[in-house]
Amino acid sequence: MKKTLLFLSLFLLVALGVTGCKGKKVEEVSPKDLYYDIERMQIDMKTSILRDFYDPQPFDQLKEQVMEGKIDRLGCIFKIREILKDYKCIHLSLIPVDADVLFSKIAPFQFYCFGNDYHVYYTQPKYQKYLGWKLVQIGTSSVEQARDKLSVYSVYPYETQSGAKYCLEDPLSYLNLQMAGLVQENGKISFTFEDLDGKKETVLCKPIVPTSKTIWYYKALEKPNTVLTHNDRKTPFRIRTDAAKKTVYMQYNSCQDSVEYSIVNWFSDMLTELKTEQYDTIVFDLRYNPGGTISSQITLNNLLYKYREELNKYNLAIIMSGRSYSCSCIVLNDFVRTYPHLKIFGEETGQAVFNYTGVSPNNLLKKLNCYFTFPNQIDDIPELYKRAQEVTHTDIHCGTFPDVPAYESYKDWLNGEDTIYNTIYAYYTKRPSENGRWYTYISIN
Repeated sequence: MKKTLLFLSLFLLVALGVTGCKGKKVEEVSPKDLYYDIERMQIDMKTSILRDFYDPQPFDQLKEQVMEGKIDRLGCIFKIREILKDYKCIHLSLIPVDADVLFSKIAPFQFYCFGNDYHVYYTQPKYQKYLGWKLVQIGTSSVEQARDKLSVYSVYPYETQSGAKYCLEDPLSYLNLQMAGLVQENGKISFTFEDLDGKKETVLCKPIVPTSKTIWYYKALEKPNTVLTHNDRKTPFRIRTDAAKKTVYMQYNSCQDSVEYSIVNWFSDMLTELKTEQYDTIVFDLRYNPGGTISSQITLNNLLYKYREELNKYNLAIIMSGRSYSCSCIVLNDFVRTYPHLKIFGEETGQAVFNYTGVSPNNLLKKLNCYFTFPNQIDDIPELYKRAQEVTHTDIHCGTFPDVPAYESYKDWLNGEDTIYNTIYAYYTKRPSENGRWYTYISIN
């Protein structure tokens, strides 16, 4: 019998993009030191592209509390994150230089969001029976309540409702859980889970201290999906094919190029597959794409334009999610402009359409021992602006919505299927139009 469990070592803090400085002592700081760091942030805010929205009052109040000795360095970091959250801009953030400040202890569970449900994706060996179980509560708070409380203290502020869903996919910092009021007086955390049969169990657990040698278990499937590398974002892009469904799947996990396998190589491999004349649909999957560099976006955009005549012969689908931000949304704009027949599947993007992107060079606040980053531009995404105004909404705090909503399902994943890929296949039925593209049968009762 195939084993249902595999184990691996994960350095979670690196996964967050935060560099740990284990064992490094942070110097003692005075209230005046903290005061001046806060003032530096205010100067940056006044001169940044967010200056028209800048409200000095919360920062001034914080400076007063600091000078009165009411808030220490760590409390200052949490308070600043609360202030920044109200701007709803993921490119406006305060990131500790030393990861141990916030992630010296974490919960022994990590979750994956399937649609609107959170299932245990990784856990410690002692809790392996709960792999795949659905999260129901943290403490006495429902999943939705816990998510709202934790999102206040996330590494980055969330811009849209869809984006905020994914704060529970991050390693759960014990400090964040404490600040959110989700830790019991005895220091333990209570998680309530539900299995597929509806059985519920509550687990009381202590936080763990993560290291590079920490062992995590995850569920290995009997029949894993062969076309989607699920929740594996190690490489920027992959290509997979399914001849039975006549589909080429282009997984695009990050707007970064690679020396080993470049964007040009990736695109060239797709064109080679298309020459076999086995396919009628191309799916660009950006569900895990948080953004990246403009240079890689420009490279892809040039390829999309160069081969537009060829690609216009195919059904084109693109998948976006609440994890899609920044440069990935510029890529989406490129697709919509170049291929008007493209259909967007998935859910609202994490990046709001009418918002600010681009990040300033890391501004080190020495006494807070944090990097302060802020946006320096408004992206030029006219097709998404037009779509938002004419098709879906005008709310500044909304992302780009899909043409066809589709969400992952845990049960489908267990069976080696992807609900979104299946939705795309069902959408494009096999009736060719005069120009060679394929359309959906619509049944009118």
